[in-house]
Amino acid sequence: MTHGKLWSALAAAALVGLCACEPGEESPRPVDFVPGSGGTGVFGPVAGSVSIVEPTPAGRGVSCGGGGTGAFAPPTARGGSAGARAPLSPEFNRPLIASPIIPPPISGGTLFTSADGQTLIAADPDRDAVYVIDVATRALRRRIDASGEPGRIVQDKTGKVHVALRTAGEVLSFALTPDAPTTRTGVCDLPRGLAYDATADRLYVACAEGALVQVDPATRKAIKKIDLGRDLRDVIARDQKLFVTRFRSAELLSIDMNAGRVMATSKPPTVMQNEEVFVADTTSTGNDCVFSGHTEVRDNAFLSEVAWRAIDVPGQGVAMLHQRAGSAEVRVSPGGYGGGAQACAPGVVHGAITMKDDASLSVDISNAGLFVDIAADPTGVFLAVVNPGGYGTSESVMVIDMPTAAVQAAQGGPVACSSPRMNLPIEGQATAVSFVSPWLVAVQQREPAAISFFDVRTGALAQKLDLQQPSRYDTGHTLFHLTTGSGLACASCHAEGGDDAHVWTFQGIGPRRTQSLRGGFLGSEPFHWNGDMRDFNQLVTEVFNGRMAAPIVSSEQGAALANWIDRQPALQASVHDTEAVARGKALFETSELGCTTCHTGPQLRRNEGADVGTGALLQVPSLRGISFRAPFMHDGCAPSLVDRFGTCGGGDKHGHTSQLEPAQIADLVAYLESL
Repeated sequence: MTHGKLWSALAAAALVGLCACEPGEESPRPVDFVPGSGGTGVFGPVAGSVSIVEPTPAGRGVSCGGGGTGAFAPPTARGGSAGARAPLSPEFNRPLIASPIIPPPISGGTLFTSADGQTLIAADPDRDAVYVIDVATRALRRRIDASGEPGRIVQDKTGKVHVALRTAGEVLSFALTPDAPTTRTGVCDLPRGLAYDATADRLYVACAEGALVQVDPATRKAIKKIDLGRDLRDVIARDQKLFVTRFRSAELLSIDMNAGRVMATSKPPTVMQNEEVFVADTTSTGNDCVFSGHTEVRDNAFLSEVAWRAIDVPGQGVAMLHQRAGSAEVRVSPGGYGGGAQACAPGVVHGAITMKDDASLSVDISNAGLFVDIAADPTGVFLAVVNPGGYGTSESVMVIDMPTAAVQAAQGGPVACSSPRMNLPIEGQATAVSFVSPWLVAVQQREPAAISFFDVRTGALAQKLDLQQPSRYDTGHTLFHLTTGSGLACASCHAEGGDDAHVWTFQGIGPRRTQSLRGGFLGSEPFHWNGDMRDFNQLVTEVFNGRMAAPIVSSEQGAALANWIDRQPALQASVHDTEAVARGKALFETSELGCTTCHTGPQLRRNEGADVGTGALLQVPSLRGISFRAPFMHDGCAPSLVDRFGTCGGGDKHGHTSQLEPAQIADLVAYLESL
């Protein structure tokens, strides 16, 4: 069985839970359908088994209820035998838990090795702490309170460490000497990336609201601040050269700080992939069902987006860890988000690494659609990447060979798939990685909080340091980041609880932009732009269990997922021009414009559809945090909020604004950006 066929069979196998309905039932029973016959797996005891049959010229078949492997065990070819449990099939065996302290979405980039290689610093956003670890003894030297979701970490030439506090708007600084005092410096609203330029002795902070701030690390005072537009992510400083990434668009910006402008914008290439798509038909009688269908072959252009992490690799330039998302039509039938049998991953999203300062060297990563962190070994031979959705499987952390221009040239373009040199056997959920020497790599695990050290020469675990911290396990958080049978996690498209800015073309529906989940979504039912999901239970059944081919979850587990998502706050930036905001608010609330007909209440939304000049009834989204959600409209036709008031915004059926002057439109935009 080929790699692609294996993935298609795995996705089909996961669908078997959808046939666990008694005649007349509307949705699957809350069974825990997981690996192994009679044993336990993802969410508890196994409820059935599945046999998978190799494709025939007439198509493929999957029969339910017979003997064989469990839903997430590897398929067995005719005459063959089952092998080890399939990749990305984690076992939790945990009770249903909603953490009283809601953990934030995973962001990666929270592990850092000091310049002398003697100290490892780990930021823990789940527990608002920073850990200082001695590499030689692999012992915890110090725990520092760091309220405000600690994230990226750098060190200046004096040895002082700086940590971005993502929700506090500050940078935490401290020396590595025992009991050294800590200081907190306000820099911007939403600090994300950190970099230090030793040549200029300057600290740089990239902020999600668009600010790039230059800071004197000695005085902790901002020297200069420039605005580069929303959604900044990482910043890299090298010999007075500056590079900044945008999170969702995966753009790489070359910055002239003195001139205060972008000198060049690069973006990882689009990759065309030929794929097999299994189109399934389902029949069901009682508890027995048969999946059959046919195979279609198509080309799919995968667009680069969601730059989770960018680092500087000596001699290689910028290395960006990002995603690619397919542009071909997406099926909405069971397993539809599995895409097709591509060279690497089965899903409509997969991981990639793009190298060089001009984003000219690119390689896809195998097996999953959610990678959040990357590290390079000091000799430039290996890269390590982290997949938190693997949760304790052999593919949570992969070590791959450094991509080279020679390999790309030999393939005539971006490398289609980079198979890992080795997979590291992680226990728990990996979230960050850092090389502490050419052969020793450290992996951060969020639950339970721990650091594992691996020898990349052998792949063996050298030591695991339990940080002895309180649990932040949350069932909803776990489900949100779980890599499913389609290869996707919820976080693949809803990055950090928000969105990927991608416009999908759904079969029979048309173009639909990914909706952000931040800011509280419960109470806005029905869901989706078309309002075709009456409640969250239906959304879980048809999308998570169905299209994504995830394990069947109980109603209690679904409620835990909804609870975690609902408590992720919308992003918000400070108001600078308060007078413009006040004028815009006054316009927004006038009956002449009619904005408040639909956008009302605390969330500025309405729980029913409206035709705003699109010719269809579409759900009214909340306006909270809207400035972080470009492009706008259901089909993403408006790149900016100003464009929303242009030709694609629906005209006067979408608020009577055609009579407004440009200055008034600017005031309205200022108000919307303040929400």
